[in-house]
Amino acid sequence: MYAVIECGGAQYRVTEKQKLTILRIDARQGDTVRLEKVLLVSNGRDVVIGTPVVKDAVVEATIVGHPRSAKIDAMRYIPKKDYRRRWGAHTNYTELMINTVSHPTVKPLAGEAKPAKPAPKPKRAARAKAKDTAPAEAPVKAPKAKTADKGGKK
Repeated sequence: MYAVIECGGAQYRVTEKQKLTILRIDARQGDTVRLEKVLLVSNGRDVVIGTPVVKDAVVEATIVGHPRSAKIDAMRYIPKKDYRRRWGAHTNYTELMINTVSHPTVKPLAGEAKPAKPAPKPKRAARAKAKDTAPAEAPVKAPKAKTADKGGKK
């Protein structure tokens, strides 16, 4: 089963046992969070689309940690004015582990299908090389005919 949730102004497609990184929310590591802004719920066959949210649909997640992004450096420079300003910033994130996706009418399918592995590429047949044939000869270009100079420099 999967769902599309809205969190922090962004939409995410989530499935059970998936790690998800979202913008920082105010909760401690190890806490369980109920995300109730569910926009869509599906089990692969049945789909429920919210207007704007699906009633009674809940996604439960556990907070794994609060990482930060790499530092983003910025600078402003105005030539001939002796003006230079540098600053940097980190974006704060929250990492979630999705525990359950639930809805009262959409039930998980028995033996839920996993994404299919791509089919293996067929092996190329060995190309037969004819040893007794000589390589094709390149065509010979005819030399360009020179034209008589008419009124040019002498």
